[in-house]
Amino acid sequence: MAPLPEDLDLAALRRRLDTRIIGNVLARYERVASTSELARQQARAGHPEGLVVLAEEQSAGRGRVGRSWIAPYGEALLLSVLLRPTWLPPAEAFTLTMLAALALCEAVERTVPIAARLKWPNDLLLPATDGLRKAAGILTELSIAGDHIEWAVIGIGVNVNQAPDETVDGRDLRVTATSLSAVAGRSVERAPLLEALLARLDERYMLLHTGAHTSLFAEWRARLEWMGELITVRLPGGEISGIAEDVASDGTLLLRDTTGRQHAIHTGDVGF
Repeated sequence: MAPLPEDLDLAALRRRLDTRIIGNVLARYERVASTSELARQQARAGHPEGLVVLAEEQSAGRGRVGRSWIAPYGEALLLSVLLRPTWLPPAEAFTLTMLAALALCEAVERTVPIAARLKWPNDLLLPATDGLRKAAGILTELSIAGDHIEWAVIGIGVNVNQAPDETVDGRDLRVTATSLSAVAGRSVERAPLLEALLARLDERYMLLHTGAHTSLFAEWRARLEWMGELITVRLPGGEISGIAEDVASDGTLLLRDTTGRQHAIHTGDVGF
């Protein structure tokens, strides 16, 4: 087995990381089916929250609406974080996705001087010569027991030094995806990005836990691209076009079609 790329030194990261929950245990693998699957297994086994599972490559990584997530070996940041927000009502579970999206935006902006935007509900967009392109995605999975969240796994994939250039699930990633290095015009170190991401996740999670994160929804909404514009949303049963009027605090997209009817969209993909 080839040695793991040396740019992610977890021993050095542990010494630098000053977090209270996120990253209390760091596990890194060469190739796995899915970091989120490993995190879910640990969640079911009773592992405490804060576990971070990293991999250099995934064979069965997933994005939203069942899509595949493709990333070249050693060129991306692929991780899943285990949380146990048992104090958070299930109806407010989307706040975890908002939290992760904002933490990722901040980590990227601290690593490369580029303004990060969000595509509803949880894709990170960066500017390219032909407009905004996707550079990262987030997928939050939950286990709900009765009236509380038992555990949550937040999976994050970031194209750091190479964007995928394949056609996946009918999408030509050469025209929709980008990477941090492509936008920055230079190679980007993964270790500082990971450190910044874990630090921002930890800080925002602690604020959420204490009830002090009053600006979370407003910050997330302010990052959303194409609000007030004509968009097309791909749904499981087809497509719908209209004006993206607003979003609700639970993440629901409010879209008004050409007939004047407003639609509350909970799951879908906004087209470029």
